[in-house]
Amino acid sequence: MAEWTLYEGDCLEVMRQLPDNSVDAVVTSPPYAMQRAKLYGGVPEDEYPDWTVAWMEQVRRILKPHGSVLINIREHIRNGEMSDYVHRTRLALREAGWIECDELIWVKPDAPPVGHPGRPRRSWERILWFAKERQPWCNPKANGTRSRRIGVDGRGNGFAKWLSGASGHSEGVARCRDWVDVSVGGVDSRGHPAAYPVKLAEWMIRLVTPPGGTVLDPFAGSGTTLLAAAQEGFLAIGIEREPEYCEIIRKRMAAVQQPLPLEK
Repeated sequence: MAEWTLYEGDCLEVMRQLPDNSVDAVVTSPPYAMQRAKLYGGVPEDEYPDWTVAWMEQVRRILKPHGSVLINIREHIRNGEMSDYVHRTRLALREAGWIECDELIWVKPDAPPVGHPGRPRRSWERILWFAKERQPWCNPKANGTRSRRIGVDGRGNGFAKWLSGASGHSEGVARCRDWVDVSVGGVDSRGHPAAYPVKLAEWMIRLVTPPGGTVLDPFAGSGTTLLAAAQEGFLAIGIEREPEYCEIIRKRMAAVQQPLPLEK
């Protein structure tokens, strides 16, 4: 495992102490407005855009120029209408100067049957991708699969042959899709009410973090991002304000941390 650091405290205060241009990627799942307020607090919907812009302003300073921010979130439906706080937050971040590179999707094939029984099951979540520049570091082949039809360029040349499976294209690793299928069953939450799967964190981290890079999660929760980053060989930094969740993180990391050899 790579080295990891956990800070206990409010993310705004902690990030103010981190050096400029010291992080390659931020991968996180912040509190979902007031959706789980009874479990771990929350931010009112009308304050959510300004709150997000505030912590992202600290991220802007510590994020390297080529860096990316991936935010896992999805708005809820209340009284038959979808909340607009995520939409307003995206626009607020754009207004603050962030580049919204893309929207990725996490498909949850075994999602529990939550939501209104008169509507389809809610079985996916957003991954919002923001960056300081229009071409941040990205390796879509890090999560790619083998293909015999490599060779269609961005202008569509050879697209007809690609569709027909005709020869003339090489074999290799194709870019990953803009969605990832990861089950929620068996997630090791250790008592945290909103943990996400390690495989999802690994997918996001590999996509936007260069070799030897540093990954930050300012809302570390149960430590899934730290665990995934460290196991993938990246330096990991986590920030969590709740002491009980910090203890969960320490126990999870200790359980997989290889012991150092004894000095002779």
